[in-house]
Amino acid sequence: MLPTWRRARPAVCSVALLACLAPAQAQQNKPAEPGVAAANRAVQAQLPLHDRQDFEDASRGFMATTSDPAKPDPYAFLQHEAPATVNPSLWRQAQLDVPNGLFQVTEGVYQVRGFSVSSMTIVEGHTGIIVIDTLATPGAARAALDLYFAHRPHKPVVAVVYTHCHADHYGGASAVVSAAEAAARKIRVIAPSGFMDALVEESAVAANLTGRRAQFQFGDSLPAGERGTVDYGEGKTIARGTPGGGPIIPPNDSIRQETESRTIDGITFEFLLAPNSEAPSETLIYLPGPHVLDVGELATHTLHNLLPLRGALVRDANRWSRYLNAALERFGGDAQIMIDQHQWPVWGNERVRTKLENHRDLYKYVHDQTIRMMNQGTGPVEIAEALTMPPGLENDWSTRPYYGSLSQDAKAVYQRYVGWYDGDPANLNRLPRVEAARKYLEYMGGADAAVARARTDFQAGNYRWVAEVMHQVVFADPANRDARHLEADALEQLAYLAESAPWRNAYLLAARELRTGVGGEARTAPAIPPPVLHAMSIAQVFDYLGTRVDGPRAGTRKIVIDWRFSDTRESLASTCQHGALTAIGGKADPNAGVTVTTTRGVFESVILGQRTLADALQRGDIATSGDAKALVDFWALLIDFRTGFPVVEP
Repeated sequence: MLPTWRRARPAVCSVALLACLAPAQAQQNKPAEPGVAAANRAVQAQLPLHDRQDFEDASRGFMATTSDPAKPDPYAFLQHEAPATVNPSLWRQAQLDVPNGLFQVTEGVYQVRGFSVSSMTIVEGHTGIIVIDTLATPGAARAALDLYFAHRPHKPVVAVVYTHCHADHYGGASAVVSAAEAAARKIRVIAPSGFMDALVEESAVAANLTGRRAQFQFGDSLPAGERGTVDYGEGKTIARGTPGGGPIIPPNDSIRQETESRTIDGITFEFLLAPNSEAPSETLIYLPGPHVLDVGELATHTLHNLLPLRGALVRDANRWSRYLNAALERFGGDAQIMIDQHQWPVWGNERVRTKLENHRDLYKYVHDQTIRMMNQGTGPVEIAEALTMPPGLENDWSTRPYYGSLSQDAKAVYQRYVGWYDGDPANLNRLPRVEAARKYLEYMGGADAAVARARTDFQAGNYRWVAEVMHQVVFADPANRDARHLEADALEQLAYLAESAPWRNAYLLAARELRTGVGGEARTAPAIPPPVLHAMSIAQVFDYLGTRVDGPRAGTRKIVIDWRFSDTRESLASTCQHGALTAIGGKADPNAGVTVTTTRGVFESVILGQRTLADALQRGDIATSGDAKALVDFWALLIDFRTGFPVVEP
């Protein structure tokens, strides 16, 4: 769900622009407008806040937690009533995501929640423990296991199970099992089929873009508080333990059949594959002994994303619903407890069945009603505006849009089936945003006139429209302080109204960047996490390098290179022609201008910018036979990416 590399800090904006924006610092953290406060009070009056079942469940089975006296709890403010600056429904969800520590789910099944953005489930076997999901970082995983062992017998880890291919569920594995133990199969590392291919596809191809957009989705650079971030919809983003990533531990055992049963250290695990649902590679798990169904991330306590704000492959709502229906049919008669890998469990067969049914129907409804309106000729924006909660689920807290939203999920379904084009030829070849903004501004009668009218709309509470119009002014003239501040004010009020945590976070970060600039150090990066690069096949590495080739600059040149990697005994022939990089593994090309011999370790260090190609050549760590200039020319075509590119301005 959560990329571990999203914390890359953005690049600095120009000195001149920062100077013109500096006075805006005093305008941050504005209060809720009276209309926003009234709207949130109205929401509170409509909610069944007397229902405290979730609060009982979220604390049930609590055993212990750890805390750092030097770091006060940043979410202590959530102990109070919802303020005017937070949607009361989101405030309630944020409160429920506060409890953290070691919890007993039932005899032999434990969870560590709140030590990372995901949860770790520990199943006690006959001689050791089986760990389901290893949190986002090794530090968090180590802290979670230390807490567990402080209160339970110290048994060895005999197996690790990944529920799906998102980094917050496998990133801490190196603290649980070593690469050597996994490679030697001393400890089983089990994952659904297609795990590594899906991991690479989601983690490498668009990592620079998704990493920047994830800053808006998760808001982890925002201060926690009543006018800041309160949650990300499925929990908190603060991780316990020493920060930093570790190597990826690939699975050594895969679940390949639709349903499979395995006995692990005397415990029966029944797997139900769910590919192309919440993740391209995903599985549900049933433990018939303790009657526990682990739905991974398919039925948490929120409507989920079919297309997260950070960007991803569009998820299949129809399949998502189908898998939940299969789980209901296969395990629903026996399951007494349902857990997920982010939030608190549900106890009792009737409640388990009800939650499965409601989430099954939720995703099917979003899918089918979007398709119905599409086929009636309704466009994606209008569908998103018209779609409401399924009848009868309005008061089911677990289906409310805390992490996903009906609006973006409807647009995702539309995109999955028919793409970005809404069928209106006026939208077929629209002007680029800056050029269009300048024309809009010209038609509006200039920036001053647009800002004046927008101020009137702001006072009337038309914040969506104010944000849209001021966006045009900012793209036409990024230095226009009045427009930047007014757009920021409108986005801030939208944040205070939002029930979706990612929407709130995105609005608030956008407001901050409009007021103060992007901030941070200007830098470039190869835009791929080192552990992901190391886990990729050599063919995948060259596919990735192809996305860094500056095609227009490559022009009509043809560069053919034979590559030999002495440590892995891999060989590959690459061709850069017509600005496109292609490669064929396991063979040499007789037309190659140069043969390059090196190791994967050296090659990866050069790709990551940890050392230069010239240094590796000079020291003999990269050897060439033939025209070495061909290698230098090819490498010069690869660009690095700016990590902090602008989002809310040109």
